[in-house]
Amino acid sequence: MMPEEVSLSGRFYRITFATDAHRVLGGVIHPVGRFHHNGQPAFYCSPTPEAATAAVKVYAKPDDPPRVIIPLDVTNARICDLRKPETCAALGIQMDTPSIPWMPQRANGIPATSWQASDAVRASGMDGMIYTCRRKPRLRWHLVLFHWNTAGHAQVRAASPQQFIL
Repeated sequence: MMPEEVSLSGRFYRITFATDAHRVLGGVIHPVGRFHHNGQPAFYCSPTPEAATAAVKVYAKPDDPPRVIIPLDVTNARICDLRKPETCAALGIQMDTPSIPWMPQRANGIPATSWQASDAVRASGMDGMIYTCRRKPRLRWHLVLFHWNTAGHAQVRAASPQQFIL
């Protein structure tokens, strides 16, 4: 069974180091993350500045360089909404699969359970997925794209103005 396709367009936000702002549309800089592994492309963003800030806080260190929040316009994204039980069922994953903390699993040398969700969405051919915040699942969600800025896939453009944050 194929998951329901949701068409998504709108304003989103991504936080990056100020020195990396010029490459914000390039996606992740690390080969492994919550929803990507083995160098897979991924583009994480959030629907509000507050959600983006909350998402980055877990990774921030006191000695990090300054960061900027960059508004983005996302258009024509074909996504799976993992907040819906029927979408997870169609993908063959459990509802909690995307929310299982990935860093402790990787620290123990095992594949992240959350990769099951992203791998299933990638295999479905969708551009990406909506997933909930682990700390406030009913209040906050995020978007991760696996295909963007190529023909037939989601388009992402930087908007302005950028804002410096601490």
